Amino acid sequence: MSNLRLINQEILDSKDKMIQIVPGFGFNQRDTIEKIFFYYNSKFTTGQVDEEGDRKYFLNIVRNPCKVFSKAVDFDTKNIRLLTAGGGDPIKTWFMERDLKYWMRDKQFGVTLNRIFRELPIFGTVVLKIVDGAPEFVDLRNFVVRQSADTLDHSDYIIEVHNYTVDQFRKVAKKMKWKQSDVDSVIKEFHRMKNTAYIRLYERYGEVPDKEDGYDTTYTYKRVFLADVGVDEFDQYGQLTVQRPGIELSSEEWEGHPYWEFHAEKIPGRWLGIGVVETLFEPQIRQNELANLQSKASYWAALRVFQSRDSGVNRNLKTDVSNGEVLSVDSEITQIDMSDRNLAYFNEEYQKWMRNRDEMTFATDAIQGERSPAGTPLGSTQLSLGQTLSYFEQIQEDIAMTVKEMLFAVIIPQFEKEMTQEHIIRLVGNDLNTYAEMIKNDLLLKEIIRIAVNTGKLVSEEEKEMISVSILESIKQGKEKLLTIPKNFYKDIKYDVDIDITGESIDTRVRYATKFALLQAITADQTMTTDPIKKKFLYSMAEDGGVNPNELFEVEQKKPEDQMAMQMPQKGAGGGVSAPAGMGGGQQQMAPARQAQQVI
Repeated sequence: MSNLRLINQEILDSKDKMIQIVPGFGFNQRDTIEKIFFYYNSKFTTGQVDEEGDRKYFLNIVRNPCKVFSKAVDFDTKNIRLLTAGGGDPIKTWFMERDLKYWMRDKQFGVTLNRIFRELPIFGTVVLKIVDGAPEFVDLRNFVVRQSADTLDHSDYIIEVHNYTVDQFRKVAKKMKWKQSDVDSVIKEFHRMKNTAYIRLYERYGEVPDKEDGYDTTYTYKRVFLADVGVDEFDQYGQLTVQRPGIELSSEEWEGHPYWEFHAEKIPGRWLGIGVVETLFEPQIRQNELANLQSKASYWAALRVFQSRDSGVNRNLKTDVSNGEVLSVDSEITQIDMSDRNLAYFNEEYQKWMRNRDEMTFATDAIQGERSPAGTPLGSTQLSLGQTLSYFEQIQEDIAMTVKEMLFAVIIPQFEKEMTQEHIIRLVGNDLNTYAEMIKNDLLLKEIIRIAVNTGKLVSEEEKEMISVSILESIKQGKEKLLTIPKNFYKDIKYDVDIDITGESIDTRVRYATKFALLQAITADQTMTTDPIKKKFLYSMAEDGGVNPNELFEVEQKKPEDQMAMQMPQKGAGGGVSAPAGMGGGQQQMAPARQAQQVI
């Protein structure tokens, strides 16, 4: 069997074959994906007009739960942290984390994460393909795997279908370095075909037969690029005589595949995950039925129909009776009651299915930002919110673990590859303060040793404090600092990756209550921030309430001139201030500033 026939058969199976999850429960991946596209975009699979010629109305109940899901599991690049592994350099790790976040911002990795969270509840599965170290999204409509596979690693074939214009195909061919004669043949065959607007290119990962010798067939796992072009030839009786073989552009042995998969919810027996839209197939169908039944009922309710026993009454009062005319009839003319008496039933059915929607998707009032029904206790609302967030946190953790694995295997290695050359990093705000505190002690120790060697004296505590302030001020000159990262600075660095999603879903009211409790504790006992034992309890309270204690209890440094004024002895008016003993004069006071510039 040729590779083209093999690929076409696998694609045909994905379209037409219905797999059995359990007896009586069938599933087809292509049909499910197409139905999701219809429902999320408020379209009927059977058209927008019913058999009576009336317009069908789509009451979309799936979009809002999808948005709730996306918001509940979302995290950003700021939650990605690098930790120093055993035997590693904490300062190098800190610089690498800052550098990585700038790099991910330039590569728009945050946009990639946002799109994962946006599409995951819609389709139940998101697939990323790593191309030259960068993630690209895969269109599930053009992605074929064995439907019953548990993961992509368990699928015996993976096919991605690419549709290219001639110009796009030329660019891809040049990048992949395919033989020019094969490229020309593909374009030539494409122009012979009159029934397609694109060159269809198959990219397949899986085993293919190397040679067939009777029953002795060997298989090799390969990546194959094959263009599905050419024209089948038939004889005068309509029998196929020459089947288009396609044009194989490249075939090479390959290990694994370049795809990463994210699933919202999984069940055994199928590869495609279960998203919010698929979960709500039945409620959506019923709500559409109710909406259109009520819509048809409104047509009758809008009619004005009259009745009378007098056969001489004009047939149509609207057209046959003039304004102000007095009718002389043997029997009174009365209006027929056309009001809809089923409104209560429709409303009850609507509310029943909406409750079913919220129960299946955890899209409760509290998490949607809506006010709870009147009379609902606050404790019940908080308990419901906590249970709902726990459900989403599990999904969030699963996504975070896959992102973490992808960072280790693909993203960070690409970052290290691009950042091997000397480059500049910019530090501002808290990063600059943290950097200053990190190197202050090291520079202070070097300066104390230098003074001791040059003068033979040890500096006092007051002088040590002055040197420390001078170092901090020299580091923080201006509102930002540009540092040069040397070539191969991150080579052989030992690190671990963590995605800190703790507290992302904590209610703002909880944070407010935590901050207020911390403020009361500090006001009652000011030693809470200085006593080591009490400080541990204070920090633990803050973390449990979703508050970062490092940001909350960061103490701003006093201005150096204020500290010097407090620590230096004051002379009489007009007098000068001599250099502190052991400092060795003004030239040695400038040493910390010079050392602070030599950071890396």
